[in-house]
Amino acid sequence: MKLAIFLCLFLLASPALADRVRILATDRQAAEARVEMVLAAREEILASAFIFGDDPFTLTSLGLLRDAARRGVRVRLIVDAQWNRIPRAVQAHLKAEGIEIREYHPFRLDRPLWLVRRMHDKLTVADGRALLAGGRNIESTYFGFGHQIRSKNYVDCDLQVEGDAAAEARRYFLALWSSHEVRPVRARAAAPEIAEAARLLDHHKAWLDARIEEARNDPDRPPALLVEAGPVRFLHDPVGHRDRTRKVGSELRDLLGLARESAVIESPYLVPSRAFRKALDEALRRGVHVRILTNSLGATDNLWPQAGYVGHKRDLVRKGVELWEYQGPECLHAKAAVIDGETVIVGSYNLDPRSESLNTELALVVRDRPLATEMRTLMDGHLDKSARIDARGFPEGATEPYPGVPRRKVWKLRLLRLLAPVVRGQL
Repeated sequence: MKLAIFLCLFLLASPALADRVRILATDRQAAEARVEMVLAAREEILASAFIFGDDPFTLTSLGLLRDAARRGVRVRLIVDAQWNRIPRAVQAHLKAEGIEIREYHPFRLDRPLWLVRRMHDKLTVADGRALLAGGRNIESTYFGFGHQIRSKNYVDCDLQVEGDAAAEARRYFLALWSSHEVRPVRARAAAPEIAEAARLLDHHKAWLDARIEEARNDPDRPPALLVEAGPVRFLHDPVGHRDRTRKVGSELRDLLGLARESAVIESPYLVPSRAFRKALDEALRRGVHVRILTNSLGATDNLWPQAGYVGHKRDLVRKGVELWEYQGPECLHAKAAVIDGETVIVGSYNLDPRSESLNTELALVVRDRPLATEMRTLMDGHLDKSARIDARGFPEGATEPYPGVPRRKVWKLRLLRLLAPVVRGQL
């Protein structure tokens, strides 16, 4: 009896075990980590993404998930209804194979606000013990295969985590799954179409099987090592109106409010809201050095947030922000930050009104100095393809604001700037 009491007291007094974490910086790391998670799953795979495409990478991924379902793993997918590009026959085939798919905010006449409120999550949870979250959607361009769909690639970042944060992510996913915000897909197709969809996934899965075999037999393939770090905080927006969870944007502004030395930030879209500007001003007054990297006009994939951003450039620089613009040829898509050289933030949250008020968002927060050093090195490397912005709002040394950008794109931006104040909340 005394021994049992002693053990209980010892366990209660022991510090919580750290999570194990890995930064997925390269396209190959991100793709292989997803494959490894699915292959290792024994009970359950939960995955959500803003975009599921109709492209080779997506179809290969779905073929892999189908095989997991065939070996008895329960597979559930949530995709934003506006960006669900999975062919109807493929969805019907997956449903027949036992994969459950739900869409976030499909079009409904009785829910007009659903048109603007989207699910921006990017999350995978395996067996409630491993999770992967960050900026990558499920489409070729997010994994270095943009040539497959004649599109530029994205520079992105994810975190892979094993530990208690995975259980929290699972709880969030299941709450969203069971909520009134999602609806099961009703994809139907004729038998010949479904048979063709099955053959299509077979073809892509055969390609993946060959790559998996090559990787297993590659003696120079570096091991996928996760290091102890943390603990990891999993942040998410509320699910429905009754959920009192604090929004991700509020949590991230609080982290900026704790900064004492530096805040290094990457966001593909930068449309500073009033709340963010206030937090930024307070940080600058405290003497915090703030560096922000976002897309240039030449690199961006979305002119609307660019139209909301360009009017802030001079003001940000004059306040003391070290502002940089990524020049490409890829498009920056990472949403990450390092605070005071010890706190890492990676997620789906952009610095714009949509992420603050309209979209669902996720973020992982890890307080760990070695991990922060690794992330800072990665972020510093992105400056090699970037230009610093001066007090004129121009790239340093340039004689015009958008050097090298086609005039047609510049004129489109100027037109959208006239309209941007009207739709600012949607940017």
